[in-house]
Amino acid sequence: MKSPRKSVYDLLLRMEKGKAYSRLALGAELSRAGFGERDGAFVSALFYGVLERRITLDYIIGKFSRVALGEMDAEAAALLRMALYQILFMDCVPESAAVNESVRLAPHKIKPFVNAVARNFLRAGGDFPNGEDLSLSVKYSCPEWLVKKWFAEYGEEAAEKILRSSLNRPPLHVRSNVLKYPDLPVSARLPSFSAAGANADKFHVQDISSQKVCEMLAPKSGETVIDVCAAPGGKSFTLAQLMNNEGRLVACDIRAERLPLIREGAKRLGLSVIETLQNDGRRFNPDMPAADRVLCDVPCSGLGVIRRKPEIKYKPPDSFAGLPETQKSILATSSRYVKSGGILMYSTCALSKAENEEVVRDFLERSGNFKLAEERTFIPDETGGDGFFAAIMEKV
Repeated sequence: MKSPRKSVYDLLLRMEKGKAYSRLALGAELSRAGFGERDGAFVSALFYGVLERRITLDYIIGKFSRVALGEMDAEAAALLRMALYQILFMDCVPESAAVNESVRLAPHKIKPFVNAVARNFLRAGGDFPNGEDLSLSVKYSCPEWLVKKWFAEYGEEAAEKILRSSLNRPPLHVRSNVLKYPDLPVSARLPSFSAAGANADKFHVQDISSQKVCEMLAPKSGETVIDVCAAPGGKSFTLAQLMNNEGRLVACDIRAERLPLIREGAKRLGLSVIETLQNDGRRFNPDMPAADRVLCDVPCSGLGVIRRKPEIKYKPPDSFAGLPETQKSILATSSRYVKSGGILMYSTCALSKAENEEVVRDFLERSGNFKLAEERTFIPDETGGDGFFAAIMEKV
């Protein structure tokens, strides 16, 4: 059987080649390897930990290696990151095991190098470099461009909260199915949750910030609601519950293969008001019903959910450049489905003015028949949830 550290090593190399998404890659690896609960938890913690702390780890490696990271074998870099992360952040792992196991996994030609750098670090104390005048980029393992962006757009206090939260363990929130179980708390934060089993109809997993976005939209019983980019369905489920499962909710997605996720979740929760539709949000669909409320939770950079998907922060900033045009297109098209006097909501899980306020301003300037009613940015450290943005616009 493959060892847990070998699984992490293989996963990191796949991520380095840009051939995987962290959540999907980890899930597939754990399924293949068949680890027990303890080993599976170790693999998850080490894999995500190295991804989250890569900039910090690379800074330390650079201080103890004569080979620059840009010239280092990908295998050596991955193994050194693994060793240093275990030494610094995993108290349950003896330092000797962290080094020895990384050396054991190393290809023969780089074993001496990996051993030397890791032991140089241990001889120097093996501590996090707190005493040094560290940049925020190194301290919070966040690229300089993103640190500067958040400071410029949200100010020093909020930016530091965002940076701190990006290294925290992601919370697990669930939304209770109070239509069937009215005595349950509406929302709860749990250590773990499975949608399978006897309690499958009691909850669905949904971050607390995402839940608050749905509450801002505040659909009523009997209304017609469109969720333009709905899959995998969390917001649709909450909206349907807020509607008391009365009315009509059209849950759309551009990818037909994702619609079963919504249908299965709606069936599990007993939400008969939800119907699914394959639809490209950028193109007007004349068959779409006139709606009292339309939710546009658009594709975005994900800069508010970095602690769940740490690889996002290592993307080059120009990879996000085309997103606002797509977002503007979806918002403009979706506005055409809103009844007179109805509500249009725009939301993202991005912390980026270009994807949030600037998209809304552009839409309002162009549309002429909508006015801004409410706008809110959810800062992770303040809400306990993910970073989100939401704007409510009324059709006049």
